[in-house]
Parts: sequence; C-alpha cells; structure tokens
Amino acid sequence: MKKFATFFLVLLMASQVLKAQSIDEARKSINNGRIASAKETLQKLLAANGKNAEAIYWLGQAHLSAEDIAGAKKTYQDALNGGLNDPWIWVGMGHIALLENNKSDARQRFESAIAASMIKKKENPAILNAIGRANADGSATIGDPIYGIDKLKRAAELDVANPDIYINIGIIYVKQVDGTNAYEAYTNALRIDPNNAMANFRMGKIFKSQGNTEKFLEYYNRAVAVDPNFAPGYLELYDYYSNRDVNKAGDYLQKYVATSDKDCSTEFLYADYLFRSGKYNESLEKAKAMENGACKTFPKLKLLYAYNYDRLGNNDLAKSNIESYIGSTSPDKIQSADYLLAISILKKTPGSEESIIGYLKTAVNNDTSKANRVKYIDTIASLYNKLGNVNERFNWLQQGMAINPNPNNLNIYYLVDASIAVKNFVLADSMSLFYITKYPAQEYGYQLRVRAAKAADSTGTGSCFAAIQQYIDFLSAQDAVKNAGKIKDNYIFMASMTADKIKDYPAALDYVNKILAIDPADSFGTSAKPVLEKAVNTKSSGGGATKKTAPGTKKGK
Repeated sequence: MKKFATFFLVLLMASQVLKAQSIDEARKSINNGRIASAKETLQKLLAANGKNAEAIYWLGQAHLSAEDIAGAKKTYQDALNGGLNDPWIWVGMGHIALLENNKSDARQRFESAIAASMIKKKENPAILNAIGRANADGSATIGDPIYGIDKLKRAAELDVANPDIYINIGIIYVKQVDGTNAYEAYTNALRIDPNNAMANFRMGKIFKSQGNTEKFLEYYNRAVAVDPNFAPGYLELYDYYSNRDVNKAGDYLQKYVATSDKDCSTEFLYADYLFRSGKYNESLEKAKAMENGACKTFPKLKLLYAYNYDRLGNNDLAKSNIESYIGSTSPDKIQSADYLLAISILKKTPGSEESIIGYLKTAVNNDTSKANRVKYIDTIASLYNKLGNVNERFNWLQQGMAINPNPNNLNIYYLVDASIAVKNFVLADSMSLFYITKYPAQEYGYQLRVRAAKAADSTGTGSCFAAIQQYIDFLSAQDAVKNAGKIKDNYIFMASMTADKIKDYPAALDYVNKILAIDPADSFGTSAKPVLEKAVNTKSSGGGATKKTAPGTKKGK
C-alpha cells in the first residue's frame, strides 16, 4: 500500500511538472510569435484536462496575440459557462474588459481574482503578473497604467526571480512614453536573466524609439543570439535592413520564416521582400495569389498593394488601398512608415491637406517614439500654415516644443513666427531669448526678438528699443564695419519712432548723430538733424515743441 501511494505521488508530481513545462512552452511560443504552436500545445493540455484554468487563460492570450479578441472572449466565457469560476479566467475576462474600455468591470474582476488566489494570506504573484500583462496590452489609451504597475511591483516583491514581471512593467512605462523607467524595468529583467530574449528585444525597442541605431541593433542581435528561435528579433532586423541592404534583409527573413509558424504573415513578408528588392510586379502577383487563397482577408494586403502601386506610378490605386488599410486597421497596429506612405501618396492629390492632418493626428496619438511624434507635429503645423490657419499652427507647434527634448533652430524659429502671428508676444519674446541662449552666434535669434518686440509695440511707445539695441550690440560685436548698413537702419527706425511717436527730440537727435557717425552722408541723417536741432532749441528756449517732424522719418517704419 505504501509503495502504491509513493508511486501515485511520483506520477502526480510528474504530471504537475509536465503541465508546467507545457504551459511555459506555450507561453514562450506566444512571446516568439508562434501562435499556432502555442494553441496546439494548450489544446493538448486541455484535451487531457478540460478544467485546466491556467491553460485556458493562456489559450485566450494566444487568441489576443493574434488580435482575435472575439476568440479570446469566447474561450473565457465558455469556461465560465461550464462552471469553471477560477481566478485565471477572471483575469482573462478582466483583460477583455480593458480592451473593451470597461476599466471598472476589469478592476472588479482583477480584485476578485486576487482575493480568491491568496496563498497563506499573500497575493499570488502569477495572478498579479497576469493582471499587469492585461494592463500592458494594447495602445496607450488601453488599460489602467497606475493600477497595473502597482500590482506588478507587488508581484516583484513576492517573486524576485521572474523577469517577465519587470518586462510587463517596462511595457506599461513605454505606453506612458516614460523611457527612463522602462529602461530601468528592462534592466531589472536582464539583471535576473541576462539571456532573456524578450527583455533584450524590448530594450532594443526603447533605443529604436530614440533613434539610437547602434544600441537598438546591439540589443536585437543579442536577443536572437541568446535565443536563436526568437522570431520577433529576426523580424525587426529584417525590417531595419529591408531599406538598406536587401541581401542582409533576405538572410534575416529566412531566419524569421524558419523560426515562425507558416501562415499569412510569412507569406506577406515574402511579398514584402520582393517589393524591397524592386520587383514590384512580382510582389503584386504574390499579393494577388494570397488574396485568391487562404489569405484573402489578411489586413496588410492593402498596404502591400499601396506600396507597389505607388512605386509603379498608379496613384489612384495606391490612394484607395492605403486609405482602405488605415481606415480598417486599429491605429496601434499601424507603423510610422505606413502613415508616411499615406502622406506621400495624398500629397500628390490636390486638396488632401485635411486628410493628411487626420492621419498625422492619429499617428501622434499612437506612436511611442518622441522623435517621430515631433516630426508628425511639425508636418501638421506646416499643413495648417499652408491652409492659413494660424491658431492651429501655433497650437501644434507648442505641442511639438513641449515634447521635443532638443529643439533645433528651425523648431524655435517657427514657434516664434507662429506666436507673433497669433499676437502672443510674451511667448515670442521668451522663445527668441531661448534661441539667443542656445545659438548665441546666430543672428536669427536677435532678428526674431526685434520682430516680436516691434509687433508688440504697435502704438510706438519705444518698448521695442531694448530688443533693437541688443541686436545692434550683437552686430557691432560681430563686425561693425560689415554690419554698418544693418546697424544704421535700426538707428533710423528708433530715430523715426522717437521723433514721430514719442516726441522726444533730444533722444531722436542722439540716434541721428549715431547714424551720421556711421555714414556722414546718410540722406536721412543729414535731413533730420537740422530739423531736430531746431526742435530741441525751440523747446529749450521755452517756445514749446514744434509740430513739424523730421523730414523722412517715415523711412524707418
């Protein structure tokens, strides 16, 4: 009897180990993009035990990874209808609730799952991690980031050896456009497991969003080095080299196909490779073959048609296909290159500015790359400028400046120009000073400040003189002889305003003397000086101010 009990215990333990290994295998397949393989593994588990709640949870996650929300929801709902009320299933349904933008229902299910899965009065870290995974999924508008990170940090306290927890933390921070904390989270994952392909891959994505080619290639290559079956890494490397080195791209594509399930995605990539190789007609034929077969509804076919027709010069078909693709695809699935293609195509159609702006606004909301978002915003502002909408141009340039970590001289110049157009002279002045501080050797910052100051001083009080004098000082310090003409013109402006508007003839005479010191034969100076001297003498002798203004004083306006 004792031997039988021992034998039974060994079988039970072996069964538990096999189940865990099978679930880990399925989870790894999902991470590697091998959804069909993951489903096959999980379905075998469920064939042996249809009440395996964790296997059902991961089967639903496999559906979600394939963008099949309906399939995932049915998987979880069928389990509940079958009487399987289990924390894993509740977390799965909470995940669906988040994707359906029902945060309150999701939180209720999550909290119920936490309470029901307590282990010795402590939360189950696996359940907490699954809740964090749910909040990490989807676009930036999906999920409850603060709640998700809170649960994941608690999971990390309870399970200090699980790198997946920190990976999920990092993904949520990326959704919040918080690269610093995302980097720290992925670093923690790699501290636990330096050979974690997903952590290396996600770290590469951070550097890609920052435009740091050297670093993101380093991490992508590291991801496939530590796990030669990590298909997403090969796909990113293919994408990078596809527009740079078609032969190298072909090598990575072969590796991707070899490590992936054969499906419409791999078929599409072959057609994409033909396009990258300049074989546009062959790529089109491959796309048409897919459409006439099992891949008829594959969403990226429209994108492929758009790329090929654009290169072949058929703008009408390119336009209809890119509009169909973007109009039928979830914004978080559209790549920045796809929006740029749409913009390139629509630019060839007169009157498409509003459509282009609409695409760009969607791109701004869904692209996590700050560099890309700044480019989109600058283009939006440029299009509004073309449409003559100065207020929208100003608003978008402000948004661009707010997220731009290192604005260049053009970014600042355009914002000052837009600020003047909407009469926001305070911002125009402060941004002009910012330009001067950042580029002290460039003349444009001083010119901008003078423009803003003159526009603000519309009634002629002389409030613009400080900015003008700063500009004169800059010109004198750079090369007083070379810049003599510009310096003289600015003194003429100040002399005219001082005489005509402010009626301060001694000050006006002082400016005229500075003009004549630069150019004794200047026609304005020689004409204005005697009139101003007479005005000054008349006033000083008690005769009152003369009504006559210096001849030619309108010249400086």
